[in-house]
Amino acid sequence: MSELYKTEQPAHVGWAEDEIARSVNYRRLAKTAAGEPEMIKTASGSSVVKRVDANDAARAQKAGVVELTMLPRTGFRGNATAEWLAGQEYPIPVRPNLAAACAEGNWVLRLSQREYWLLANPNDLGKAISELPTSMTETPAGCYPLFCMDSHAWLMLTGEHVGEVLSKLSAVDMREQHFPLGSIAQTSIARVNAVMVRQQINGLPAISILCDVASSDYLWTVLMDAVQEFDGGAVGIDVLRSA
Repeated sequence: MSELYKTEQPAHVGWAEDEIARSVNYRRLAKTAAGEPEMIKTASGSSVVKRVDANDAARAQKAGVVELTMLPRTGFRGNATAEWLAGQEYPIPVRPNLAAACAEGNWVLRLSQREYWLLANPNDLGKAISELPTSMTETPAGCYPLFCMDSHAWLMLTGEHVGEVLSKLSAVDMREQHFPLGSIAQTSIARVNAVMVRQQINGLPAISILCDVASSDYLWTVLMDAVQEFDGGAVGIDVLRSA
């Protein structure tokens, strides 16, 4: 059995002690880094890994795994949602299972005719997304907030080998020629239901994976095992941010 699947984990992770909320995988990330990884606060006040070590950039180009669960995201559903989002200057994908990038780097995912999820821009650490309303009293009739940040974890694969990594875990062909920029698959990866979207972030090919938060510990170990073949591994959010 791969070392990555062993459940023995460090009992104490210094930075995590003062956090209001933290990723399910924070102990695994601490174990991956040579020392405690560098952390950075998101707009919501929680922390994400800024950098694992000096080799982050090299791993990210091949097959990086980024833990973004604490980076803000949100969603809205209802007949009036598209019109309301367009009024907030968010691009509206033309049909379900497509995603569109905003000029400032946020992403809009259209999951059905009336359901949209929004993923934060790593550069602003979720500031714009965290300012969107979370109460029905703040949105128009026919536009209802969704709490996908509470229900779903956010993992990301980066680098030239993302399609090959996922070919070992999913029945969907996610090579770029078959799963181009902005494509969404609502499917199963390693027997875990997930929403996956093809992106380009800071020049890196990337696929975001949004899965049930209770399954993210298992899926993290699966992804970490799958990228070993390509000399990949865990990386911090800095690989997604402009200098």
